[in-house]
Amino acid sequence: MAAHSSVAAIAATTALMAGGFTVALIAILHVLKPEYDASWRMISEYSLGRHGWVMRLAFVTMAIGLYATCVALWPFGGAWTIGLAAVALGALGAAFIDADPITTPRADATPVGRAHTVLGAALLAGFPPAALVAGVGVAPALGSTLAIASVVPFAGLVWFLIASAPAHGQGGSPEIRIGWPDRFCLLAYLAWVVLAASSVLSVLSLGTARLPS
Repeated sequence: MAAHSSVAAIAATTALMAGGFTVALIAILHVLKPEYDASWRMISEYSLGRHGWVMRLAFVTMAIGLYATCVALWPFGGAWTIGLAAVALGALGAAFIDADPITTPRADATPVGRAHTVLGAALLAGFPPAALVAGVGVAPALGSTLAIASVVPFAGLVWFLIASAPAHGQGGSPEIRIGWPDRFCLLAYLAWVVLAASSVLSVLSLGTARLPS
């Protein structure tokens, strides 16, 4: 039991740190690359051109945070948490495969851009259900807070889908304001990660966790 607790605590701490680094890096990119209007440009586009490595690093730290959250929750929910690790692969892949500019019509998308779209979709659309399933799975040990909190990521995803609907494969434009919901999703997802990690650390510190021997 002590070994399980130690691994969970280390993973939860790693998730907290990774989530903080991710937010900080993306906040810095808004200063480094002000030419990307946050109201309609996607976060992924920060990986293009100068300072692109900062966005790639942010994707890596996000992937680390998601995977660490899976590890931290595993002793409490087992396979219910595996979706978080799967979503982490989307973030990790996006770190090394750049997006096309949002203005690129779907018909003109490059193979690399299409691959990034698939990876981004796995992250964007995959996190809310993964968070809900993990929240349900850990509820007997950690309570229902994480399952209930997954409503916020789902709300962000719905907002993004509604905002992006007018594009119809024609590429983005200043009239299609998907930048804000994209950023809201990122913050909502990372906030859930922080809540999950904090819940694990809180339960372990109180010594009330029901871990397998």
